[in-house]
Amino acid sequence: MVPVLIGCFAILLLAGVPIAFSIGVGALVPIMLDGRLPLELVVSRMFGGIDSFPLMAIPFFVLSGSLASACNLTEKIVGMASFMVGRMRAGLAHCNIVAAMLFGGITGSAVAESAAFGSILIPGMVSKKYPPSYAAGVTASASVIGSIIPPSTLMIIFAYLTGTSTGRMFLGGAIPGVLVGGALMITAHILAVRHNIGIDDTARERTWRGFVQTVKECGPAFLIPAIILGGIVGGFVTPTEAGVVAVVVVLFLGHFVYGGFTLARLRTAFLEAGFTTAMVMLILATSTVFANLLTRARFQSTLLDLLASASGVPEVQMVLILLALIGLGLFIDATAVLIMFAAPLAAVSASLGYDPVHAGVCIVVACLIGGVTPPVGTLLFIAAGIAKIKISEASRGIAPFVLALVIVNILIMLVPPLVLFLPNLLF
Repeated sequence: MVPVLIGCFAILLLAGVPIAFSIGVGALVPIMLDGRLPLELVVSRMFGGIDSFPLMAIPFFVLSGSLASACNLTEKIVGMASFMVGRMRAGLAHCNIVAAMLFGGITGSAVAESAAFGSILIPGMVSKKYPPSYAAGVTASASVIGSIIPPSTLMIIFAYLTGTSTGRMFLGGAIPGVLVGGALMITAHILAVRHNIGIDDTARERTWRGFVQTVKECGPAFLIPAIILGGIVGGFVTPTEAGVVAVVVVLFLGHFVYGGFTLARLRTAFLEAGFTTAMVMLILATSTVFANLLTRARFQSTLLDLLASASGVPEVQMVLILLALIGLGLFIDATAVLIMFAAPLAAVSASLGYDPVHAGVCIVVACLIGGVTPPVGTLLFIAAGIAKIKISEASRGIAPFVLALVIVNILIMLVPPLVLFLPNLLF
């Protein structure tokens, strides 16, 4: 069943069929050919896959990100990042990365970050004589942080599919998210020195007056991640309720503090959030059928046997899994890869002796790397479109940053405390 399942999916995907329909039809064909499974399985699994209270957190976190962009919150965060790192070599590049880290604590969406900060920082970088491919590479790779640092929609999806604690997954992504940001900043600096670019002075003046002004403008925005994580860790709210609180706080700040909301902007933000949520839920529904068939075909047992034949060392086997996920990300959207393979791979990693939160964070990061790699890298396409360059040119700019992401992914896999320290400390 597995060859037919994956083969049908691959053929449909190569034919240009949208990802959700490729997954759904690809799962329907082996069911019809097998004849032993009722067709009702497709409908029941699709609706069962999205009929979940924890998944209600996704639309609220997506909406909070859209609203944050609508009320000019992104510009305030860029100002904070500029004050912090703008005077460094390649200051705009570092500003891009730090802003992504700060914004990730509000939205939990890599796509939202790529679009929001790309539209602000890529034109500014190009005007300062940064190569467009470099600007696109920095923006696309930095956007990955949005789905690692809590809150994260992909962490919510993994936790739901595998029965893992969402709060522990959130906290597990905090240190890896900072490590990704640090690795990208080191890479950006090395490239800037090597190519003699980024000699600029974009930061606000570092005085007490500048500090007070920056905190006054940006400080209220950081109430959002504080409320989300504090509420979840303290047991006051569930992740879903935290998403609702995030939306309310953003609406309050946008109207009473930043004053950036208009009816047109609110309408656009709600529509964007609706479209994004619908896309994620449709992929989730069809991928649930796909994952169920993989489980019925004992895919995890086959994968374990394959890994055992390649190596008897669990760390090596886990590295092979992560590399396979990165390879799949070359052709399949990160969300779809995670939904299709989260449950089987969680079972495999547990058999290898890995903590579910540790394995989950490593798997999510591996799936995200596919978002910045061609030919399907959504984040890279967004950045390349803003930079007005071809995807082939953007691909050359992203390569060093992808290497940095892979190194961090393997590092957090080999050093479990980097993921588990905060969850074990606070839960």
